[in-house]
Amino acid sequence: MSSTRLRNLILAAGAILAVALYFGWQWAGQDGTPPTVVKNSTTKAGAVPVKPADDLTAGSSGRPEKSSGPDRLITVEEGDVMIDEILRSNKEIPQMARDLHDLVKRVNGEAQVNASRHLVNLTSDEDYGLIAGYLTDAKMNPDVIEVLFSDLMNRNRVLQMPLFLNILKNPAHPQNEQVRNVLTILAGQDFGTDWAKWDQWGQQEVKSQQPTN
Repeated sequence: MSSTRLRNLILAAGAILAVALYFGWQWAGQDGTPPTVVKNSTTKAGAVPVKPADDLTAGSSGRPEKSSGPDRLITVEEGDVMIDEILRSNKEIPQMARDLHDLVKRVNGEAQVNASRHLVNLTSDEDYGLIAGYLTDAKMNPDVIEVLFSDLMNRNRVLQMPLFLNILKNPAHPQNEQVRNVLTILAGQDFGTDWAKWDQWGQQEVKSQQPTN
């Protein structure tokens, strides 16, 4: 083979190799870039990891919400144990009532209803503030409110009236209609939403119940 032909073959091979390297580099640049971007986005320092779907509870808005956790339903048996601990303590009755008041906040369901029954049994008129806040809370368990309201019906008129008027002015309260029926009978008429007249009548009713010297 002549030196001229050998030189031509070497030049041709070099050209082919150069073309191959060029297209290989182009292909690698187009195909390799996306994986590099994805990798960087998922391993970037300080990124917040995404929790598995099982760890989240979707609310009505579609956004994750805190799972029930501590707000789980307290069973009747669990509630009875808590109530029994209070009733078997060596505390004075007023303190037992305060403990039961706190227990009503800590439990729910039927256990909460049972705790409220013991609460009304141990709460005197002087300590009725332990009950009043729950009774006038329209968001309280309706079954608890029913227990508290039944107890209120057996209390004296002076204690009843401010609470009756409070419930009357709150149409969202579960006992609103029943209170209106009771007060309409006592007043002999229904003042509707004329709160000034209801308040005036209520003050007169309380005054009439006050002992005279």
